[in-house]
Amino acid sequence: MTDKEAKEFYNSEKWKHKRLAILRRDQYECQDCRKRLQEAKEKDVRLPAMDAKIRRATQVHHIMELKEHPELALDDENLVSLCTQCHNERHGRHVERKFIPKRRVIAPEQW
Repeated sequence: MTDKEAKEFYNSEKWKHKRLAILRRDQYECQDCRKRLQEAKEKDVRLPAMDAKIRRATQVHHIMELKEHPELALDDENLVSLCTQCHNERHGRHVERKFIPKRRVIAPEQW
C-alpha cells in the first residue's frame, strides 16, 4: 500500500467507524498500559507513578502494519486501542516527556 492509499484509507468512513468501534470495545483504555499494569501486579513489582495507571486510548494501532498487510486493515483482531505515548513507543518514536516544574523565585530575606 502506498502512502497515498494509506492516507485515503485513514480518511475513509469505514476506518472512522471501525476506529470508534475498537475504542469502544476497549473502553477507551490503552491496552499496553493495561497489560503493563497487570504484569506488574502479577509480579508484585512497583511501577513509577507515571506508569502506574491506565491512560486513555485515543489512537487505534494496526498490529500487523497497514502498508504491509492491507487485507487486515479492518480486522478486529489486528487492531488495538493505545494512548499516544504507547503508540509512539510501538512505532519507535521516542518522545521525551516535557514536564518541567516551574521554579519559584525565592527572594532573599530582608531584615
